[in-house]
Amino acid sequence: MTSFISKLHTDLRLTRITHRGAPTDRSATPGMHKEYPRMERIALSAPVTGLPPLDEVLAKRHSSETTASPTALSLSDISTLTGHALGKHADSAHRNYPSGGALYPIETYIIASQLKDAGGGVYHYHPTEHALEKLWDLPPGFAMPELVPKPESPAASTIILFTSVWDRSSRKYGDFTYPLALQEAGHMSQNILLVATALGIAARPIAGFNDACAEKLLDIQDAEQPVLSIVLYRNA
Repeated sequence: MTSFISKLHTDLRLTRITHRGAPTDRSATPGMHKEYPRMERIALSAPVTGLPPLDEVLAKRHSSETTASPTALSLSDISTLTGHALGKHADSAHRNYPSGGALYPIETYIIASQLKDAGGGVYHYHPTEHALEKLWDLPPGFAMPELVPKPESPAASTIILFTSVWDRSSRKYGDFTYPLALQEAGHMSQNILLVATALGIAARPIAGFNDACAEKLLDIQDAEQPVLSIVLYRNA
């Protein structure tokens, strides 16, 4: 297994080398993201300011594992999480985290069993408008452990799902899109974890989610695939 990983790493690095100096594909447009114009759009308020200093947040950050009775996050929580961690710069296509070529292949979805002021459902984050797009309600009888079945996972009220839209970056980077996208999801995840800690929200990134369940919930296919989840909750 180790030799396979080593070969994969080498192949991907060599693929990247072959692209160095190549003309930029003009079809790879910086700053793109999905949007759902036919769905309800919920404008989010400005993110809360005056959060604790970074050194204090780093000292407190840890991945929580259990909770007996989680409570719902609010729209204000979501606004501050997404605004600080994933927000778009007002004067450019750039956002609050790095992305290869500023192509931003990673999309953000929020799965909430309950959400104060908005209700449960499946939401998409619109970074340009700093808004949630409500895609649809959760299926009848759906339970969060169907999506994140690990027994040590907390009983989440909200799960953030990051997906990668592969062709958004592959036009420019080819196979090197894969590690770039995973690195981007990691940058985004770290931002979310730090802002969550500052807000007193328990958070834990989990790669071992149910892929088939995620794809069905989001109604996505092969060109877009889930790559990381983050479980969020507040203690009662």
